[in-house]
Amino acid sequence: MRIMAVDYGKKRVGIALTDPSGIISQPFLTIQVKSQKSLLRKIITIINENSVGLMLIGNPLSHKGKATEMSSEIERFVKRLKEKTDIEIKLWDERFTSQYAANMLRAMNIKKKSGDVDQIAASIMLAEFLRSTSSCAT
Repeated sequence: MRIMAVDYGKKRVGIALTDPSGIISQPFLTIQVKSQKSLLRKIITIINENSVGLMLIGNPLSHKGKATEMSSEIERFVKRLKEKTDIEIKLWDERFTSQYAANMLRAMNIKKKSGDVDQIAASIMLAEFLRSTSSCAT
């Protein structure tokens, strides 16, 4: 079963997927948001084409761990998504993942392109989730 991570934004949405065995996190793509309807349609297509069984959606909590204005928007997005699919959806604390992704690109002297940060941030979030679940199994 593959796991998908979503770094949700108003303009761009970063997507990361695990490999088919659900072990390795990989950046997948960045979706330019034109409308909620087209975004939902694209995400459902990715779920179906890649046999996704679990989806993580980043929840940008405040520095103190409290819900933010964007958290409310993400909750509405999750509600709409649950009307379209029956896979399990989990919110995941994504504080600082976009900043970490941008710093990684800068450290590797890779020119930051619009959207790269979003899918890398999703991949970082997914890797953190995989580490947390593998440490629970040992």
